[in-house]
Amino acid sequence: MRLETLLTIPAQQLGALVTEAWGAFRRGSTWSDVPTLRPSVGLFGEALLDRTFTLMTSVLVGVPVPETVRHMVDELLEAYAFYEAQGWLADPRSYHRDPPPISAVESRRRATFAGRRRLAYEHVSFPSGFAPHEGEPGRERWLAHPLNGVAHVYVLEHEEPRPWLVGVHGFAMGTPLVNFAGFPVRLLHEELGLNLAMPVLPLHGPRGVGGLSGAEVLSPDYTRMVHLFTQALWDVRRTLAWIRAKSDEPVGLYGISLGGYVSALAAAFEPELACVIAGIPAVDFPGLASDNQPWIMRRYGDEFEVDWKLVRAVSHVVSPLAFPPQVPRERRFIYAGLADRVVKPYQPRALWRHWEEPEIHWFSGGHVLGIWNDTIGDFLVRALESSGLARA
Repeated sequence: MRLETLLTIPAQQLGALVTEAWGAFRRGSTWSDVPTLRPSVGLFGEALLDRTFTLMTSVLVGVPVPETVRHMVDELLEAYAFYEAQGWLADPRSYHRDPPPISAVESRRRATFAGRRRLAYEHVSFPSGFAPHEGEPGRERWLAHPLNGVAHVYVLEHEEPRPWLVGVHGFAMGTPLVNFAGFPVRLLHEELGLNLAMPVLPLHGPRGVGGLSGAEVLSPDYTRMVHLFTQALWDVRRTLAWIRAKSDEPVGLYGISLGGYVSALAAAFEPELACVIAGIPAVDFPGLASDNQPWIMRRYGDEFEVDWKLVRAVSHVVSPLAFPPQVPRERRFIYAGLADRVVKPYQPRALWRHWEEPEIHWFSGGHVLGIWNDTIGDFLVRALESSGLARA
């Protein structure tokens, strides 16, 4: 890369960030069924923060080597041929297996901070037991991960029987400190009286390596992403089974961002859920990856060429939009940000349409700060009360 090109990159990226964030307001809503965004300085700041977050995570992870990208694309071609031969592309449900009950659980009492308060919780762990199919491309690399084979769940449980809510976190979360800050613990656990269980997604928190939780997700390893979503669904279902084995109380599911993707996927396999709430949900992985592709991969596409149609075809086996939901329509809920520049509004809208247009709350805000939007708490309370998990 030439020196003068390198020197122009910061200015180019700053200009691109501002232009792309401001474009969200100039264009307005593309669809009549999505509210029009009313521009403000605060909302522009949130949109800019979203794009800055995307850029900074790309910088922290680093630029992939072109040869690595080409190898992963070749492996994706192998996966496509393997999945097609197995019949999984035509029948994606047959790709997934029902996980067995958890037989060995380790539990430790721990404490962390939620805001300024010290919060005691139970740290539950167990062998995940998940493995990609025999012969599946990427299987050995996935199983060779040093930490991902153990599943972790953070639990807040009342002494008396109470309904349960399983909270599935987003990207860069997965540690107790971040999870208890990202989910409204005071509202859900203390005010509404729910038991909370927060499974850690694959490659996040204690299941990942590197300084940034979930950093391995950002590499252009697309078969690994299929395994991530498959194992995430597997681990969430095992967590649900573990709760049901110890309690007769109803269980709901609430996912944020990447966790919204997993929760929407689980809604197709767990009909007994009291409710499923998808918050600022990603549901289209190829679209998400393309929208947030590191800037250098977009600028120098010849070196990092990705066939997004191929990515979409292979990832169809883990797409929430490929499966009809089993949870009844009146127990499905979505909230999404009109100024979200990480998970753009077309993604939650696609889930809303796929879910037969259940209750959806569009808030004026972005992605990074979206979970702390002032209107989310009231929406959660209404959803939990109407589904019977919380008393009206």
